[in-house]
Amino acid sequence: MERAEKKCGLGFHILEFPLHILCDIFFKLPAWSLIRCTTVCTAFKNLITDPSFRQLYISRAPTTCLVLSDRRYVSCIDCRLLCSASNSNHGTSSCLATIGKTPSSTTRSNSPISDHGSRRRFITIDCGRPVNLVNSANGLLCLRTFGFPHDRALYYICNPLSAELMVLPIAPTPINQNLRFSAFGYDALTNRYKILQLVVTSTNQMVAELFQIGDDKWRVIDNNVSSSVSARASSAFDPSLNGALHWITQSPRISELICSFDLNKNEFKWVAPPSHFDDDYLNEISGISVGVLKGCLCLCYVKGSDVFETWLMESYGEVESWTKAFSIDIKSYVGLRPQDKHRPIGFSSSGAMLLKADSGSDSNSHSLVSYSAETGMFRTVDIGGIASNIEATPHVLSFLSLKDMLNVRDNNKVVNVRRLR
Repeated sequence: MERAEKKCGLGFHILEFPLHILCDIFFKLPAWSLIRCTTVCTAFKNLITDPSFRQLYISRAPTTCLVLSDRRYVSCIDCRLLCSASNSNHGTSSCLATIGKTPSSTTRSNSPISDHGSRRRFITIDCGRPVNLVNSANGLLCLRTFGFPHDRALYYICNPLSAELMVLPIAPTPINQNLRFSAFGYDALTNRYKILQLVVTSTNQMVAELFQIGDDKWRVIDNNVSSSVSARASSAFDPSLNGALHWITQSPRISELICSFDLNKNEFKWVAPPSHFDDDYLNEISGISVGVLKGCLCLCYVKGSDVFETWLMESYGEVESWTKAFSIDIKSYVGLRPQDKHRPIGFSSSGAMLLKADSGSDSNSHSLVSYSAETGMFRTVDIGGIASNIEATPHVLSFLSLKDMLNVRDNNKVVNVRRLR
């Protein structure tokens, strides 16, 4: 005992803690702290990199980051610091924060990002070419770019924290303007990541194509998918949940309003909407989209012209479990246009809703606001000078390398991208 006291002054060594206590401590640490812990000793490294710990960590980790893309630069924002304290007493004011121009990577001294904002924008990587944000799933981010031979899409998988990027094989079908839906998800049963895209061909047929990370090529699931699964524009802001992808369809049938794709069985399925949805009700709502709130499937839409509603499916797949999470009087959005209010970016783990809106009369200048259903308040999202034309999604940071998460053995398939911050 005396030797142990001389070691650490506590009477015991930290490795003498029961395993469940050590795990509980690590579960509470942010991803970047876990990376440091893996360098402390072999025991820490073995515990933190164990597959079971990794999956439990990601499933319990709060949504601490919002990933933003200005067509080339991908940044992570600490969601715990999103709201400006100076606006805490503004009630239901809109509290807009204008996003400035992106600085050149070679002129960082001229950056409009304040020190206050820089602490929130703690990771920025350069993808090297214009990209679009697809979505995040299980600690990884999916990006997409166009303009490759015959107008085919090229997808990337990214871990922003480790600044690693994996380029996937080019998608087989030319998409032109006929891409109806694409999303990235994770199948926990097989520990595989997958990308689904729905494309309408020149012969007006809907084709479903799937890529499983680790394979050499895409495969066609169905050469003639029913047009009822075709997604509406901006119909899914956080589509990945319970091993399935979700979106709002263009089908006029109520029973086919919400479509899902089972990533394990590679099957299309329908998710029943709330029981009060009928033809008359559907005609009263607009801007409907599907996402994830506190680990549950949710629907967001505007009813009439003055009420924003969010409904939560508390028990996945059970129509009786749909419950209204909150509603907002549109008039409370001071300074925001109605057409901007029904397009949420996502929800933080605390339940705060994040939205994007145009700032003033400049359609190329955007702002982000957050809304708390518990307090009924809107607050400024201080993101420290991200550029215009942003895209955003909730994201949970992963402390493991992209190679380890995707089980990639060929080092040439994963590249390190330039990290600006």
